[in-house]
Amino acid sequence: MFWELIATILAGFMAAGIALSFRLLFKKLPRWIVPAAAGLGMLGFQIYSEYTWFDHTRSRLPDGVSVVATHADPAFYKPWSYFRAPILHFVAVEPSENAEAGNIKRANLYFFERRMAAHHAPILVDCQNKLQSDFSQSPNWGQTPMTEDIVRAVCQ
Repeated sequence: MFWELIATILAGFMAAGIALSFRLLFKKLPRWIVPAAAGLGMLGFQIYSEYTWFDHTRSRLPDGVSVVATHADPAFYKPWSYFRAPILHFVAVEPSENAEAGNIKRANLYFFERRMAAHHAPILVDCQNKLQSDFSQSPNWGQTPMTEDIVRAVCQ
């Protein structure tokens, strides 16, 4: 997040520098064009960063890890997100290679959120009955909205 702040400030300085050079080149431009360009440059970088975060993070996942759910939510304070909401949360599953007992397989779910650390949760997947459970002493088998995609990724 620190580097993103530095990049945002640099985007503002770059946009302000371009506006300043235009202002010096064309004497008719108003004085407010430089700070306005700085603000637009920083805002533009933040919008670009939000819309490219999911693709960038997904490309850095190791082989064998697949995305099973995404969440894109428009926000009232980001009016551009109503046209195409950026994906700021997603869930990925990594099948476990060493724990297989018949139709029951073990996997790890990873929960990613922009500007937050990733969390993981081990789960069990029943490939025959298409159910999932938390990895505990007394498994509670059931289905979630992601179960079908998780079963498809783990039981292939």
